[in-house]
Amino acid sequence: MGTWELGGREWGDIGEVDAVDLLRYAFESGVTYYDTADQYGGGRAERLLGGAFSALGDRVVIATKLGYELDSDGWISHGWEHPSFNVSPDYIRLAAEGSLTRLKRDVIDIYQFHSPPSAEAWDDAFGTMEELKTEGKIRFYGLGLGSEADALKAIEETGISSLMLTYNILTQEMATPVMETAAENGIAVVVRQPLSSGLLSGQLGPDTVFAENDYRKTWSREKFLADLERVEQVKSIVGNKVRSLPQAALKFILAHPAVSNVVPGMMTPSQVDDGVATSGAAPLPADILEQLRND
Repeated sequence: MGTWELGGREWGDIGEVDAVDLLRYAFESGVTYYDTADQYGGGRAERLLGGAFSALGDRVVIATKLGYELDSDGWISHGWEHPSFNVSPDYIRLAAEGSLTRLKRDVIDIYQFHSPPSAEAWDDAFGTMEELKTEGKIRFYGLGLGSEADALKAIEETGISSLMLTYNILTQEMATPVMETAAENGIAVVVRQPLSSGLLSGQLGPDTVFAENDYRKTWSREKFLADLERVEQVKSIVGNKVRSLPQAALKFILAHPAVSNVVPGMMTPSQVDDGVATSGAAPLPADILEQLRND
């Protein structure tokens, strides 16, 4: 379960009580892996996770991220400047302590750079992650986003255990060689934006109006309509072979042998239900999977 939406700054409003109830509902439904970042809601998402799961210990895995200014979430929907990125050794340690406090945990399960460190900061940043791991502050560390070159460099040069990237029916560029190389090196591939920011949810259309605090309002009209046309093509390929479009989108990702897990954003119990149902459902038929990969 991804929790960017629960920050309440880039995906519309969600109350804190509703968010905690949703997190607990997800856990009770079988969700055990939660992805977050200190930036989401200016620490709000981590705090909500801490409130929901502080008593559960190792029964849930929480992966959080660092690097962007804590209070910078909302910069897209509000039209602010791109936030600065800091992965100096001192900042990494400060950010880790902040996340541990908000999550109400003694150790971070998976600590991820929100974006790749610059060439100048690279060695010190990953070196600090190794130190935190040795000290027992984190269990594993990983890299999020970035280019193909960034990912391949991290696989070759660092001790990352996970690689978080975008891979879905509409965005398949990372499949080769990044995902294949990660799998060959025993590195977990964690997939973000599996529903392509809602395009593959089946709930968006030409008349959709996004909230003022929803970053998708910044999408160009031309690209949005073009993407919706691509979604219609996906629907025609999938047909009635799958219960829902989101299920087809998740099954497509889970069919890739390099994928360890998928973190769809969820804001309603029905979205949780749909995601959980996918885990135990039959895989996509081979002919449909081939068409989706080729298209």
